[in-house]
Amino acid sequence: MGNFVYAAVGIIVALVATSGLLYMFYARSNAVEKAGSGALIMLAIVSLMIPVFWILEGNNQASAKDLQHTLAVQRGMGLYAQYCIEGCYTIKDNKVINPKYNGYTLDDLNKMTDNDVHRVINAGIFNRTAPQPINKNAIVFGQDYNGPLSSDDVEYLFQFLRSADPEYLRKQGFVSSASANGFNKLSDFLQNGANGIAGNPAAYATAVALGKAGQFGVPQDMTAMKDVTINIENTAPGQVCNPSCYNPINFKVKVGTTITWVNKSSVGHTISAIYGDGSLAPKVAEQVFDSSKGGPGLVQTGQSFTYTVTKTAYSLNANHTVVYYCKIHPNMLAEITIIP
Repeated sequence: MGNFVYAAVGIIVALVATSGLLYMFYARSNAVEKAGSGALIMLAIVSLMIPVFWILEGNNQASAKDLQHTLAVQRGMGLYAQYCIEGCYTIKDNKVINPKYNGYTLDDLNKMTDNDVHRVINAGIFNRTAPQPINKNAIVFGQDYNGPLSSDDVEYLFQFLRSADPEYLRKQGFVSSASANGFNKLSDFLQNGANGIAGNPAAYATAVALGKAGQFGVPQDMTAMKDVTINIENTAPGQVCNPSCYNPINFKVKVGTTITWVNKSSVGHTISAIYGDGSLAPKVAEQVFDSSKGGPGLVQTGQSFTYTVTKTAYSLNANHTVVYYCKIHPNMLAEITIIP
């Protein structure tokens, strides 16, 4: 559309110039009058061309800004694929699901100021309320903190993360393809790379496997049991639930099954069902179960909480799962898969 407008303006200017020259040639006036008329016509042409040049220059600057941003997002995508490898995302049906950076969801990052997002990247700040990484050395830092990320790398990652924020893109004036969410292109990038930047097929395969199993892995089948016992145990090496874990972390039961949680850990916990998958701020589904409301409150060491699975639990989410956690320790998450 923009090129059509510029072409139309150019044609109009050309017609004006041609008309002026023809007028000068055929006008029945002396040389002085022709010269004066010609000068006026040239001034008019220049006056018309100045705003055209401004428009063209502005468009060139906008295009250059767009291109620069697009390249920054692609380079940030490459860095994200290289360094964000532990619990950062899963892939299902070739789409990236629940992407995070240093434990922060995109919603978390979109609520931050630009300076705060830069600090999260540069200083390797990890979300304290999220499950902590098994390998702390997997968290990357900027060179200011003796990490591998240069100042340019930090900016590239920033632009990639911010590409998921429509409000940021609007305020910056990015248009056309530059306004696209980089995370929508991550799956294809991991498989094929882009513009000379290598992809990461191994990370893609891992993310696809996680997408099939879900964040809690394959559920342990307990559908043949009428009574099920789940232990709450102190965190073992390699586990990210903190300070304790529900064991097993995912199990499958039928409606009507009685579940008893026994606290064998060293501190008290709640057993509280929540809406959704727990990837965002948890909201308790009290109508399903919540030990702090319809039970003993805080389940202390050696105590237990019992619940019988209802159709309400089966219907809570479209995939017939219930994620639950401890209100005191939100890093403790687990899942129940329910069948009729």
